[in-house]
Amino acid sequence: MKKVFKISCFIIFVIFILIVILSYGITTSKFNNKIIVEIEKKVPNTTVDFDNTSVSLDLFSLAIKVKINKPKIKINNQNVSIKSFVIFTDLKSSFQKKYLLKKIKIDFNKNEVSKLKNIILIKNFTSLQKIKFIEGSGFGELIIDQFQSDKIKTVFNGELSNIILSIGEDLPYINKINSKINYSNDKILLSDLSGNFGEFDIVSRELIYSFNKKFLSGAINLKGRLNPTINLEKIFNKKFFINIDRISDISGNFDIDANLKVNFNNDFSIKNDDSTFNLNTKNLKFKYKNFNNITFENINSSLNFNNYGKISSKGEFKINNKKNKFEITRRNNKNPLLIKLSGIIEPKKIFFNEINFPIKNDIKYTSETLLKDLQTFNTKFKINLNTSKIDFSIFNYIKKKGEDSKLEFNFSKSIKSTEFKNINFLSKNNKINIQYLLFDEDFVLKDMGKINVNLGKKNKFNIFKKNNNYRIIGSSVDLSKYLSLKNKKKLPDFKSDISGKTNIQFKKIYLPGEYLIDYENSIQFKKGKIISLDSFANFKDLTSFSHKVLKNEMGNKLLLINSDKAKPFLSNYKFLNGLEKGTLKIKREYLSKNSSITEVKVENFYLKEMPVLTKILSIGSLTGALDILEGKGIFFKEAFLKYELVDNELKILDCYGTGPSLGFVLEGRIGKDDFASLNGSLAPANMINNVIREIPLVGKILTGEKGDGIFGASFKIKGKDNLKVEVNPIKTLTPRFIQRFLKNFKK
Repeated sequence: MKKVFKISCFIIFVIFILIVILSYGITTSKFNNKIIVEIEKKVPNTTVDFDNTSVSLDLFSLAIKVKINKPKIKINNQNVSIKSFVIFTDLKSSFQKKYLLKKIKIDFNKNEVSKLKNIILIKNFTSLQKIKFIEGSGFGELIIDQFQSDKIKTVFNGELSNIILSIGEDLPYINKINSKINYSNDKILLSDLSGNFGEFDIVSRELIYSFNKKFLSGAINLKGRLNPTINLEKIFNKKFFINIDRISDISGNFDIDANLKVNFNNDFSIKNDDSTFNLNTKNLKFKYKNFNNITFENINSSLNFNNYGKISSKGEFKINNKKNKFEITRRNNKNPLLIKLSGIIEPKKIFFNEINFPIKNDIKYTSETLLKDLQTFNTKFKINLNTSKIDFSIFNYIKKKGEDSKLEFNFSKSIKSTEFKNINFLSKNNKINIQYLLFDEDFVLKDMGKINVNLGKKNKFNIFKKNNNYRIIGSSVDLSKYLSLKNKKKLPDFKSDISGKTNIQFKKIYLPGEYLIDYENSIQFKKGKIISLDSFANFKDLTSFSHKVLKNEMGNKLLLINSDKAKPFLSNYKFLNGLEKGTLKIKREYLSKNSSITEVKVENFYLKEMPVLTKILSIGSLTGALDILEGKGIFFKEAFLKYELVDNELKILDCYGTGPSLGFVLEGRIGKDDFASLNGSLAPANMINNVIREIPLVGKILTGEKGDGIFGASFKIKGKDNLKVEVNPIKTLTPRFIQRFLKNFKK
């Protein structure tokens, strides 16, 4: 019995010693080849080399623990820096000398992420291959377990440190990405993620990707200040934001929370995206190119949207330091946006700086728009005009600031047309009602409905349409201010494409300083152009006015105006402010689309209060004529002007004036920019010159053409708005026939 006990104690002692020795381990190179074969077999595309192994017993897992010393490993020809490499083999198989793998535990040093992405396990993520890693590292512990089961279990826990990557050529780098990373067979988890995108901070508590479900979930926040140089088109999907390319010079604070829920296909393309986004702006500012580069500023807003186009947004903004509010909603991409706006704007400054826009001051407005895109939308406008002056120059009507008034209309736009419907202006008893105005894509008028105008005491008429025929009938219309503005080129450029016949009847038409009675007109239009026109009316003293458009023998369009009174049609020209009495005849032949020749003849009229003429007479010492001008005026028997207009550049072909006391000749041109360069002469005692001109042989040599004379003052007129007048005193003393001879000699 004692012997058995001693043997048992000895065996236990030996086992204890073996366990102690195995627990501390022994170093050997005996198993090198066997281990290398097993690792390279279990981990594809792997090359392993090491010095030796330390073998010990792992009591907790009842496995043989083999620690590889100084391991050198390549995966897909990429060197991987490893801190430690431990293999666990099944204890039972070890006694049988089979050394079956049970688990591998690898502790990685810091490795460059740009190299690690080429490892086969990571390379399968095609989306990762599109990302350009600039620098940064990763480290952690990899455990590959359950080799003997049907499914190997792989777990990696580690960290990413100072990652810098590029996601697009026109976008800033994503910098300083730091995150904890956990990888297992069915998912990958990024937690405590932080980084920078340009001037934005990126923060995420966790992002999870499930391999089995191919599903990405998690929350991420982007917060910072927008930079004017950032490319918004590269960042935002056009499903969420319309025409981002029109936005420039953007700045302000920006905060977006993204709740990601994305399903992928097998090739990692997006299958389904249920992500939601919450965007907030503070003091945002940008220019929008569509409307004369309008600057929107102090935009404080919230915007909720998803990938299906659902949008819910509220906020406020300022235009020209005036506060406005907005609200935007949409169910999905198949529905239009509903945009509600309200606030105060000054439309003339924002939209119509270059033209004589009727609304002169601030307006209060509300609008409701159903918008599919910027080419297709429908808007209802309600405008309070109480605080604005309204100047309908075409009707010589002014609504004073402070008077109650309003304007309502519907505005519809499609790819090929623009339509204004139900236009209603109301101010006390004054009103304008327009059924509709239809324009094409180039804003050329195509059609219009019934129109009623009742403004003041001088504008009462209706426009009716039946098929392609229009009738304009009214008691009166006031065109006195319209004629003045037309000559000063302040009205907007209006184009029409209407075809048909128009009959016009007015009992009275007000002109500058005059009015016509019993006006009748018949006009034939073709694509907005007047083909024929025939009008007639009387002045209040029963003298007549007529206006015709017809074709001459050459087939060119001819415009003819005959008026027994010239002043209503000429006195609004700045340089003819002092014209009194006289008759007017105008003949214009249209040679082509951009060229015409016009003849203007005014007979039996007086000129007084003419600044340019006064200056010439004063400098030229023609005191007699000056006295007449400053008195009842200088009488002219005839004035004639013939000019050619080509591409808006005017060239005088012939111009003269004759009267008992004074004659003149004029030549030169007026450019496209309205800059005048003219020269001519004034000849006193024009009646004597006319007598001498009739003397055979020498008469015309001494006096020249009509309006010229033996003696005269030569002058030049140059300028645009403020004309500069020069008179040559030497030429004033020189007989005109000698001046003409020297001029022709120079030519």
